[in-house]
Amino acid sequence: MIITLRRITFLVAFLFFHELCFAQKDVFGLDSVQTKLVNNKGEGPDSLFGVRNMRVVLNNVLYRGGSNNFHRKEAEPKTYNSHPLPYWGLSNLRTSGFGGAIYLYSKYFDQDYPTPMLDSLQELGFNYRCLPDLNPDVVKGIFTDLNKLIYAQEIAPIYIHCWNGWHQSGMLSAFTLMQFCGISNQQALKYWEQNTDGNYKGFPAVKSKILEFKPYKEFQTDSITRARICPCMTESVLKVKEVESISEIQNEGDAGQNSMMESPTSKTSDESKTRTHVVRSGETLSSIAKEENTSVKSICEKNNIKETSKLKVGQKLIVSGNKTNQPKDNSSNNKKYYTVKSGDTLSKIASKNKTSVSKICKLNNIKESKTLHVGEKIRVR
Repeated sequence: MIITLRRITFLVAFLFFHELCFAQKDVFGLDSVQTKLVNNKGEGPDSLFGVRNMRVVLNNVLYRGGSNNFHRKEAEPKTYNSHPLPYWGLSNLRTSGFGGAIYLYSKYFDQDYPTPMLDSLQELGFNYRCLPDLNPDVVKGIFTDLNKLIYAQEIAPIYIHCWNGWHQSGMLSAFTLMQFCGISNQQALKYWEQNTDGNYKGFPAVKSKILEFKPYKEFQTDSITRARICPCMTESVLKVKEVESISEIQNEGDAGQNSMMESPTSKTSDESKTRTHVVRSGETLSSIAKEENTSVKSICEKNNIKETSKLKVGQKLIVSGNKTNQPKDNSSNNKKYYTVKSGDTLSKIASKNKTSVSKICKLNNIKESKTLHVGEKIRVR
């Protein structure tokens, strides 16, 4: 009987996670990535009131979920769920030992948490950030923080959240499990689907990003570390067959991500709902769908064309979707924003943009001693 290397790798991974199901638990008693500490109604330990659908991603390091904003229901019946964590939710996380939280959308963050409020939380030892664009630089910055927490002597985990705790937080969690626990892209996709509480149809952009993710070499973990931080997986995740391809996923409709995630269709500006893409040389419907963060099916429906249609350079296509390189703030053409990169300081940013530190601080209502975070947007003009 011939046992292939691929089969051996699977068996080792299966036995590894299978053993963890019986051996490892985190400080909250969770031993599985599927187990909820707080349910969809926000019901769970009183000490964690304020979050929803809370699950472990890495034991004592990273947890995921949503924001329990049901207290807003009477005042804002249409948007009460589209907010960052309530302040008392952050306070409960802090008193429960968390060192910070990350809001993975942008809606209402500046309104609910002005800079002085964030600074006061920082002074209390709790770092609340808004990182809605999970591009490679932002993800790498988050992984840098997680890597430090993995090997830190003190437990101060991070809570990442979107609105429901299913899609955006699930995508970052899938990246994390591939990076630090060694699961494959197909296993990560299955994990993402299983933790959406059945709401996994119609998310081509998210699924494509999970299948395309490549772990960073500098954050590799050994077997001892994985045994300590990685919760167990279900057999359906570990035994998943590699059957889903990016091309197949791009043919899905994007109704789910447009209705349940932060997207132009949820914004008030009519202009943000649709836009025109001018076809460039070498582009295909699949590549355009990826760039525009939408699906092939959606493009075809909006332009009354077939998936087999040939594109011409200069052809204009109507598209929708939250394009990743589109500026978050278009309220004024005179405003200019800079996205913080690894190693940046206020002085370096000022020099790059031909301005001064004092002007940047005044524009953003921040202090010169403010700690910068990768992915953060700073106004420079």
